[in-house]
Amino acid sequence: MQNTRAVCRVSLLILTVNFLLFGVKLYIGLAANSISIFSDAVNNLFDALSVGLTFAVLRLMLRAADKNTENMLQKSEQLFSFLISIIVTFTGLYFAYSAAERFMYPAPVWYTPLYLWALIATALVKLGLAALLRRLNRKLGSPVLKMIGFDSLLDFFITCFTVLTLLLSGAEHFSFDALFGLAISIAIIVPAVRMLRASGAALINYVPAETRQTVNAILDETGAAQNLLYVKYLRMGDETECCAFFSAPPAEPEPLCRRVRLETGITLYCIIKKENDHVSQN
Repeated sequence: MQNTRAVCRVSLLILTVNFLLFGVKLYIGLAANSISIFSDAVNNLFDALSVGLTFAVLRLMLRAADKNTENMLQKSEQLFSFLISIIVTFTGLYFAYSAAERFMYPAPVWYTPLYLWALIATALVKLGLAALLRRLNRKLGSPVLKMIGFDSLLDFFITCFTVLTLLLSGAEHFSFDALFGLAISIAIIVPAVRMLRASGAALINYVPAETRQTVNAILDETGAAQNLLYVKYLRMGDETECCAFFSAPPAEPEPLCRRVRLETGITLYCIIKKENDHVSQN
């Protein structure tokens, strides 16, 4: 819960920064008539909205949170990480559509040195945010901060592309704007889809079949499978837990747990469920 409070405070900071960056880039994009800068601005707006949603819901959950709801908070962070990934993916698709439209209906792009330096400043802000979030994620282990930090680093490179677009674009070379707009969309979609798969797998507690087979083989080899009732997996951030329910205690539970941890990286919990004992399966 303490980590979740820290995530809320950091989210509020990121929300404010992204709204400011959106305003700056929106003005420059409209003034310069640049689709790539306008797309970059919309990207910051989506970032702000997704972080704002995360902040609002986590704050509501913290009001009624206690130690018994800690797992729910962690699962909520995984859910928001999944939602942010979806938003980023659709943002990239929108950029691709906008760039394709600019190819079909080209328009000139204008800029001033002030616009150029302003964009460079926004890129440095995003780079600083990415470094800060990476450092905080090492302490807090939050999937939300990890996803936002990744997105901030991606935004840094995207803004660098837009700066290059301004340098290459002009009244006679307007096609560069559409070209870099398409490049930005690809740079967003590919890693966002990867993050979407990873966060979705964590959300549904997905564990690869090879890993589950290894755990089952260890239970068979040690004889623990004789009294095994069922197994449930739970993924919390980068950690995976395996709750093995037994009708009778395994012969050597501690060596069994150590071996599972060593060979699979999974934390094994041996839980005894006697007849008529209603143990929660969550």
